[in-house]
Amino acid sequence: MNPLDGVKNYQVYYGHPTAAILKDMQNYDLVIIEPLHYTKAQVEQIKARGTKVLGYISVMEVATWNTGLMSKLQSGDFFTRNGQRVHYSEWDSYLTNIASPHFQGLLLTEIQNQVVAKGIDGVFMDTVGDIDNEHLNNPTVLKQQRDGLVNFLKQARARYGDLAMVQNWGFDTLETSTAPYVDGIMWESFNADTIKSDAWSQNMIKKLQAVDAKHSVKTLTISTRLSADSHKLAKDSGFIHFHEADAYVNWNAGLVTRTQDTAPTPAPVAVAPSTKPAETTTTKPATTTTTKPATTTTTKPAETTTTKPAETTTTKPAETTTTKPATTTTTKPVTETTPKPVAKPVSAPKTDAATEKPTESKQKAKANWKQDKKEKKEKKAKKHAKKHAKKHDASAQHKSFKGKMCGKVKHQTAGFLKFFKF
Repeated sequence: MNPLDGVKNYQVYYGHPTAAILKDMQNYDLVIIEPLHYTKAQVEQIKARGTKVLGYISVMEVATWNTGLMSKLQSGDFFTRNGQRVHYSEWDSYLTNIASPHFQGLLLTEIQNQVVAKGIDGVFMDTVGDIDNEHLNNPTVLKQQRDGLVNFLKQARARYGDLAMVQNWGFDTLETSTAPYVDGIMWESFNADTIKSDAWSQNMIKKLQAVDAKHSVKTLTISTRLSADSHKLAKDSGFIHFHEADAYVNWNAGLVTRTQDTAPTPAPVAVAPSTKPAETTTTKPATTTTTKPATTTTTKPAETTTTKPAETTTTKPAETTTTKPATTTTTKPVTETTPKPVAKPVSAPKTDAATEKPTESKQKAKANWKQDKKEKKEKKAKKHAKKHAKKHDASAQHKSFKGKMCGKVKHQTAGFLKFFKF
């Protein structure tokens, strides 16, 4: 069984929790959170009525703000092109080399510490779409990165088989490599006005439906425009939809109301002593989460991978035969000798007019960066106002006095001109 079976609604939230937010989360079938902000007790509170929880992990990128993980990276954990690391200035993050055994180990440790230890039900693997975006024009590197992702997923399944695994974007990678090892895929920028008129999108809907039928991989969609139309399109396609009009750091309260608990309650057990009337006791079983068992087929590449935010460019996947994971212990970064810019394929999906690269794709990095920038700006403004209060008052008095003087001079000038005219 797929752990996402029965999920009809969900919400993504990367901000810090409050008592009101924790309570409202209980109304959803699924929530995706930044696990660094939560304690095990808070996660248990969210799950009290049957809500499933996924924890965010970035697989193909590491942001500089994540100093804990950055400090553990070795040179071979970064993907390099022409001897240079690939840096995304918009998110201040670096492209990683998922084929590196050392980096795979770091990600597995992150899952253990931030997901498993806190009782979270699964992992939302962001930035997986980077594999298709960055390596499309180099089939050798493309295959190597996909094999690395599959190897990582196999290790995660072997260690934490009951965890739900959802990747963000990477449609071609899903179809060619990761479908047997994940339970879901996210499609951001699923806006009805774009999807309905785009041939690539219509074809991709059919492909994802076919992957679901074969491997039981659910599709989670997110729209930023036309909430009602986008929701209907997703529902008609058999997808699970969420409308996010702003950043993921804002919790959208009151969108869903749960009328009854999803966790079943067993029938009461009667105890009838001879001297007292029968007493009944009821116990609520701990919610259990079943996940897609790790497949052991030999026809799929045996490598690992991680996830990434929304990708807007996907193309026909390069055909692969068999993939062999990198067995070297040294983590020398993969290099491309003849890098070429990723050309937009004819069948590539159209990006939203508002964003060349969907702002949702690097969700957490941007959300946290904007939040920190806003707080620093407000703090600086308050400090400035307090420091220069007296100076501002003096300036106001000076301007007032100057205004009066100007009026007096104007009056005298008018009198002089009148006299001169006479």
